[in-house]
Amino acid sequence: MTITLILRKKEHYMVGTHTVQQALEELGFSPETHLVVRDGVLLNEHEPLKDGDVVKLVPVISGGTLLA
Repeated sequence: MTITLILRKKEHYMVGTHTVQQALEELGFSPETHLVVRDGVLLNEHEPLKDGDVVKLVPVISGGTLLA
């Protein structure tokens, strides 16, 4: 079995157990730039991912200050 990570309709697969941080780093991302959600629950970077997990990667969007 594998871990499935979905980012913008593209699926990435990993085998074995990883933490959220390890999985993001393996894909070239960081916890500061992407949120990880499993079954509607936001995961922190230390949360383990296990075989069979399907998680969604959500890019963090930040904005500046609007000055009038």
